[in-house]
Amino acid sequence: MSDFFEQLTDVCHSLLYDNESLMYYLKVRRGLTDQTIKTYKLGAFPEKMADLYLKYDMDPVELRERGILWNADQSQFQFYPLVIPIRDVDGKVIAIGARTLLSDKKRKKLGIPKYRNSVYKKTSYLFGLDRAVRAIRESNKAFVVEGYFDAIMAHQKDILNVVATSGTIFAERQMIILSRYTSNICLLFDNDEPGRISAKKVMDVRSDAEGVNLDYDFTPRGYKDLDEYLRKDGNINLLREERIDFDDIEIETLW
Repeated sequence: MSDFFEQLTDVCHSLLYDNESLMYYLKVRRGLTDQTIKTYKLGAFPEKMADLYLKYDMDPVELRERGILWNADQSQFQFYPLVIPIRDVDGKVIAIGARTLLSDKKRKKLGIPKYRNSVYKKTSYLFGLDRAVRAIRESNKAFVVEGYFDAIMAHQKDILNVVATSGTIFAERQMIILSRYTSNICLLFDNDEPGRISAKKVMDVRSDAEGVNLDYDFTPRGYKDLDEYLRKDGNINLLREERIDFDDIEIETLW
């Protein structure tokens, strides 16, 4: 694999520091420290996507082949200025995720999701695993969360044995990858209907997996996700509140 995404990450990370609105979003709205921003090499796309090759010496052919640009300066990422590098377990950037800062109203009007990523095998990777491996081994437990920022904020709070599914349901391949480092895996999904449904699907299919102790929990009620809970000084040790009985969820809502 070429170093294309490493180069893209470096370019976008350098651009971030000149983007006041994104720095405000990350530091004030998301509560990230300068060190966290640097550690994860979060980045910003240029306002004109063509600048990636016109100003920053990236190969225009590879930009098209990798799906970053379609042609000229048209791109699937034109509404997604915030760049989140996705790494393999060795820390090599193998893809990028990107987030829009448009309001939910504008986003829904345009019919676009909150996040978009370059093409890669999502079920073969776990976001943040490169940073979490040592803590997972030492604690003999891994927490699996739903979003990039859930994992990033957990790591910032020194809760290091946390990885994210990168926008997919927790797949068998991902469980196998984690089982290399621990036999104890806890799904820590959002405490809302989609989160409970996702957890039920995983538990129904994989709760009897050989050699893996698969468990589930949810962020406390009143918090959107783990990121929000931790930003408000929540402690992961307090997460084990009242369990939700999957048998009480109407089966019609699950599929």
